[in-house]
Amino acid sequence: MKLRRDPMVAAAELVVTLEGLCKDPSRFLTYDEECGCFTEESLAGLVCTVGELLTWPSASNVIPGQVNFTVDIRAMDDLVRETIVASFSRIVMQRCDHRLVDCAVEHKHSAAATPCDPELTAQLKRATRSAVSAMAPGGHGHAGAESTATPVLMSGAGHDAMAMARLTRVGMLFVRCRGGVSHSPEEHVAEDDVWAAGLALLRFLDQHAVAEL
Repeated sequence: MKLRRDPMVAAAELVVTLEGLCKDPSRFLTYDEECGCFTEESLAGLVCTVGELLTWPSASNVIPGQVNFTVDIRAMDDLVRETIVASFSRIVMQRCDHRLVDCAVEHKHSAAATPCDPELTAQLKRATRSAVSAMAPGGHGHAGAESTATPVLMSGAGHDAMAMARLTRVGMLFVRCRGGVSHSPEEHVAEDDVWAAGLALLRFLDQHAVAEL
């Protein structure tokens, strides 16, 4: 065992390291060189995923000759994402040297974060509060509904808004899914939430119609 140069073990160690890096980046990044300009909010949106891991020759009793795995890193701040990519790439080479295995890091795709327009976001928040208030017991002016905070979310998914943002301002309205599960056969949205989102969109369009008069 002491003589082995096992890329599978190296890959497994790196996958766990990536998880730790993205859960608690301050443990891995040096403050002066990399973290000095980052805010807690920008780091909070950081997510990292290993979705594919392939081995060759893939036999149960053979040390793999080659292991390939993918890394997907997303953040609301481009500098955070670029720093994590650079930091993990450096860690990969260090761990591979330690385990005496050859490694290569290939960057396949990079896309900048697309911020939503602050004005449109504020208008969507007002429209949502108005819609929730209208649906609450007692209708308009219900104190409990009006005081309900409307969360502003960072979405790590690639939406059509990323392309549309090259042409115009963009904003997004999300409808919550039960348990946070979406893009899955288990996805479920309550009818009241669909109605609230539709009403919020109508109120949003009404704001623009009035503004244009």
